[in-house]
Amino acid sequence: MRKIILDLAVTLDGFIEGPNGETDWCIMDDDMNFNEFLDSIDTIFYGRVSYDSWGTYQPEENAGPEEKEFWDTIHSKNKYVFSSQARKDSGAVFVSSDIAEKVTEIRLSREKISGFMAGLVSLKPLFILILLIFTGFQFTPLL
Repeated sequence: MRKIILDLAVTLDGFIEGPNGETDWCIMDDDMNFNEFLDSIDTIFYGRVSYDSWGTYQPEENAGPEEKEFWDTIHSKNKYVFSSQARKDSGAVFVSSDIAEKVTEIRLSREKISGFMAGLVSLKPLFILILLIFTGFQFTPLL
């Protein structure tokens, strides 16, 4: 059964984004080795708001090759969007009902890890549901 990993940028005081959705405080540092994390997963779970912001994001034309490669890697993953809005999208599977059943199906489908990232603010109920379904969750801050 595959793992689900929560990859979340959060401030020490517990904020994920500013009051207007700002994420400008979040940095990508080489020490984070985020590319290695991306290489270890084949699926990304999004909330709808995060998917609309980042799930189809394309870097500007003058972006460097590293940034373009980064986004190409993200966009090569399977994407599931958990939302109350049923929607069709060629880049992702939208799940608006039977969330627990769908997550279980994904966990049983392949051996590789699913990365659960982006949009936890809008996904609090889903996150709580996942915690209840998959007991044994451990959170260890990397401080």
